[in-house]
Amino acid sequence: MADITLAECGGQVWLVGGVEYMSDLLANSLAANISMEIVQCESTQDVMRLWEQNNPDGDGSSAWQIHPAIVSRIKRASPDFAVYFTQWSALLDADALAVVNAAAAQARGQADVPVQIATYLPPAPARNLASLARLRAQMIEDALIEAGIDAARFLRETRETGSVPGMGDESQRVDVVVQAA
Repeated sequence: MADITLAECGGQVWLVGGVEYMSDLLANSLAANISMEIVQCESTQDVMRLWEQNNPDGDGSSAWQIHPAIVSRIKRASPDFAVYFTQWSALLDADALAVVNAAAAQARGQADVPVQIATYLPPAPARNLASLARLRAQMIEDALIEAGIDAARFLRETRETGSVPGMGDESQRVDVVVQAA
């Protein structure tokens, strides 16, 4: 688990883990060794469950909502690029295209590094979930090709939804990873 966990639901983001880092997170002064993850949740109840899971000694407080501008800054600074889709959709909206274009820019700067496309599925996914994950990965690959990335660099990986706390079986997240192994 990451040092800092943010939970995203319905376009809003909450700090659900790593409260001790909140001041540095907001001031953009986190140490380089502090890890961070953004978990996509299907409901605010899932967000609150993550808060309770990460703060078992709860003092009656609640998860901290994070300003959208701070979330945008965090997403741009991440070494991996997480593309989020609307539930049951493969449409690359403006936010998703911005993430794909940022990944393409990094990939152009590291021409000798593979570009990994990681989808998330449960251990025994329903056929429609696996098909949707493949379609989403293909949409991202097509956008990367359009941005000038050679398709021969693509590697696909399927990760378990259970590897990310709070992620539902129908994960709306696909990661683009551009870094040497």
